[in-house]
Amino acid sequence: MQLKPGVMQRRSFSLAAVSFLVLAGCVSPTLPLPPPDAPLSLSVDVTTSEWLITGNCLQGALVTVFNEATGQGSVVEDRDLDGKYEIRLQATRCDLAWVQQTIGQDASAPTTFVIDETVDGIPIDPQACK
Repeated sequence: MQLKPGVMQRRSFSLAAVSFLVLAGCVSPTLPLPPPDAPLSLSVDVTTSEWLITGNCLQGALVTVFNEATGQGSVVEDRDLDGKYEIRLQATRCDLAWVQQTIGQDASAPTTFVIDETVDGIPIDPQACK
């Protein structure tokens, strides 16, 4: 059986194209981590000005909460893999802060929020930081 000219070239090209796509898929970047939602609960200990900040994260994530006003933050790891974090942070009501999650070398974009007493993501006094 004799092949027509160009048949082998097309097969070689097809094989090369498939190989390239497979290899490109192996080295393509992974999707970025989604940013965490704003914290679910913020409560203050008025004697110490320390805030308890809780929320949801990806299981096993390192969660960073940073207070822009003080230049200080806290980091906690979700070691029990329940997808929740709890951080204590020095702050004043109405300070601007952000939360970010990291897994391995991948970090999410930060989610900004205002330090204010909150339950289930809803401010107790919506007018407090206006």
